[in-house]
Amino acid sequence: MTSPVRLESCRRILVVRLSSLGDVVRATGCVQALRAACPGAEIVVATGQPFAAVFRHDPAVDRLLLAPPSLPPVPFLRDALRQLSPLWRDGGFDLALDLQGTRPSAVWTYASRARVMAGRGGHRPGWAFSVRPDLSVADVAEATSILRRLGVGTEHALPRLVRSREADEAVSARLRAAGLPAKGFLAVCPFSRWPAKAWSADRYAAVLGRLGTRGVGPAVVTGSDEEAARARELVAGLPPGTAVSIAGELSLDELFALLARARLVLTGDSGPMHAAAAVGTRVVALFGPTWPERAGPEGKGHVVLQRQRLPAYHAYRLAESGSAMEALGVEEVLAAVLRAWEVTGDAA
Repeated sequence: MTSPVRLESCRRILVVRLSSLGDVVRATGCVQALRAACPGAEIVVATGQPFAAVFRHDPAVDRLLLAPPSLPPVPFLRDALRQLSPLWRDGGFDLALDLQGTRPSAVWTYASRARVMAGRGGHRPGWAFSVRPDLSVADVAEATSILRRLGVGTEHALPRLVRSREADEAVSARLRAAGLPAKGFLAVCPFSRWPAKAWSADRYAAVLGRLGTRGVGPAVVTGSDEEAARARELVAGLPPGTAVSIAGELSLDELFALLARARLVLTGDSGPMHAAAAVGTRVVALFGPTWPERAGPEGKGHVVLQRQRLPAYHAYRLAESGSAMEALGVEEVLAAVLRAWEVTGDAA
């Protein structure tokens, strides 16, 4: 298959992945593969403002453009044009690659005025090609297939987060202040912005309580500012020394550093799940309504548990689909965490 673009002649490339955290993390390997294929090109990444930390320290990225969240369509377009127009006047883009396939990401791709446009999406007039997302295929596998059509090698395109030294030092200080080990702990990310993706807090508490009696602890519970109160409530109901909450205390950079220091991460299908895999930490991932073959953690050694599979991929948007998550039992999750804990200890 002939590539629609000559990679060796590309001077500037735009990569678009605006949201959400897990999806943005999964785009990191593609950006790094583009850097390897086009070492002399300027690589510009457009992503959502909340996810800037994903690319901020990545040497594969030369310039970061940030899309504000929650703008109506016309102001959204104006903002994209405002950020891109200086680059039109400075040589423009040879290639724009949409790794998301939504209307907002298509707006950025078209607004780039790139000589060649390609990526995910439905009917996209003027593009070299577009690929309709196949929800039965892993997100990263689908994205790398798009890169291969452009002639980009994808042997090493697994997601990989590049962390800052400052974030790592800040996390080290926080762990020390909390009386926690510097590394080798169990990190727990129990929350999701989609209620149907979250296992119930009482079941997490039951697992953590049992793990504490087996020498796995204290666990470190994470979460956003909005989830901090629930994290404190979860920890308060456990025996002393079982778990510590630092939910709401970390920047996104610092969350990545924390996950890199963990021995194992217990989580649902979430952004932190993908971030943990991208920093090389093994994951026990609890899946309910979503499809692991599309949204599971990338890399080797991860454990995915699922009891019920719903026929519609986007069923997680419906609160009543939470029954799929509750099909997972405490004993099953406890056994999986203990096995994974032993395996990671042996590997260390």
